[in-house]
Amino acid sequence: MRAYAILMMLQGHFIYTLLADEYRDTASAWYNSWAFMRGMTAPIFFFASGLIFVFLLLKDRRPFLENRRVKKGLRRAAQLILIGYLLRLCFPQLLLGHFSPDLLSVDVLHCIGLALLSLIGLFGLSHYTRLPFPLLLLTGAGMAFFFYFDVINADWSLLPLALENYLTRANGSAFTPVPWVGYTLLGGVLGYTLHHRPQWAFGYGLPAGLLIFGLLAHAYSSDWLMDLYRWTGVEQFKQHAYFNFLLKRLGHVFVVTALFVWLAQAWRAVPKLLLRVGSETLLIYEVHYIVLYSSWFGIGLSRFWAHALSPAAAIVGALLFVASFLLLIAYIDPVRAFAKSKQERVLRLARLWLYRRRRAWAIHVK
Repeated sequence: MRAYAILMMLQGHFIYTLLADEYRDTASAWYNSWAFMRGMTAPIFFFASGLIFVFLLLKDRRPFLENRRVKKGLRRAAQLILIGYLLRLCFPQLLLGHFSPDLLSVDVLHCIGLALLSLIGLFGLSHYTRLPFPLLLLTGAGMAFFFYFDVINADWSLLPLALENYLTRANGSAFTPVPWVGYTLLGGVLGYTLHHRPQWAFGYGLPAGLLIFGLLAHAYSSDWLMDLYRWTGVEQFKQHAYFNFLLKRLGHVFVVTALFVWLAQAWRAVPKLLLRVGSETLLIYEVHYIVLYSSWFGIGLSRFWAHALSPAAAIVGALLFVASFLLLIAYIDPVRAFAKSKQERVLRLARLWLYRRRRAWAIHVK
């Protein structure tokens, strides 16, 4: 699932960034179909991240503070948040003394980092309070969805900009923890289920249940929300019913998950390249961000062709863009070995230069 999501992200970001505005026709069935599939990428990726992390977290049966996955997850979360900020740096602008507020905007890496912290926090709470872990995950996900409109409509301007950006998209944040962390927590519920009932991944009951619930959520979730509003009088339910993208997207995620479970059952020999793509999502995200959005050096595809390509050029470019990353991952081991050798050489030269400078300074002092 993560390999599918990251490849869909590559083509989606490429076309969305470079397709000319006159071809973004919402009356076109082709464009609407592409936009729908593009919108699926984020919830699938968040959901799959929670599923995988919780499944691996529970495999380590040691106490909470001794669990290696907890420690690894904390490091990974901090790494993701840090990389999320570093990717927004533009060195030429910094050298000129220009500090853009966009540097503090929040993106998918920040949200994934906070989602991992949420999973670990709820796991710890479950460990020390004996409350059921899946119940805490469902409660957290429900709150992330339920309070979505309250969070985005609130005035957070009194907060420092770095914190405000985690709660509103008004300043350029692409994603915010509410509601997106909710998909990760729900993925964690499925990860918990598969850990305790691994045989379900090889049967037809689980994918059939996911498929049925997903289709029902797509067709009837707005009606369910309106019924809840009539029964309780809680305004949030009506808001979600009128702008119901969260539960519908969740239904779509369940449908895709069911299809992938069936595909895994039928296609046991998954190509190693796809497995490697799924394990290298962070590297792919980092490289694509720099190449596409001109972040670090101010030179990238968006600088030259932003909103400028025809549909044919955008489609061909997207295919080549995806193919280049498949090629990168296919040869990632020799690429890393080459990069490591060059890094070691640069470090040796730097140490030699510092040694000579110290000797020259010592001779000068004498």
